[in-house]
Amino acid sequence: MRIDKEYINKLIYNSGDVFLPISIRNILKKDIIGSSKKTFYISWWSIIHYINGIIVGTLYLKYNYDKKQYLFNMFVIHTLWELWQVLIGMSNPTKITGGGNIVDIFIDTILFMMGAYTIRYYNIY
Repeated sequence: MRIDKEYINKLIYNSGDVFLPISIRNILKKDIIGSSKKTFYISWWSIIHYINGIIVGTLYLKYNYDKKQYLFNMFVIHTLWELWQVLIGMSNPTKITGGGNIVDIFIDTILFMMGAYTIRYYNIY
């Protein structure tokens, strides 16, 4: 059995949102603030980063990982995710406009960290 190289590349590229139907992906791409055609924008994907910060932070705290290094570890986790997106071609940090540009990466990281900080501040564990 031969696996098509194009199929593997598409599978890797879609690994970030493999469980989402195309219709939902298209909604998440819509800009809320600013414009992805310009430098600064916040899309629904950016809000997902905030929510993921809350989810990952909750799991991190629930399973009692190192709380002294919490924010640093959350930053590392999100940085690895953004690096993965750059490696598979979903993000392009050399671009100034469009989805996945360097400004988008910074905004998504800030929003993820805000979500992680929020759950740390209201620590229920």
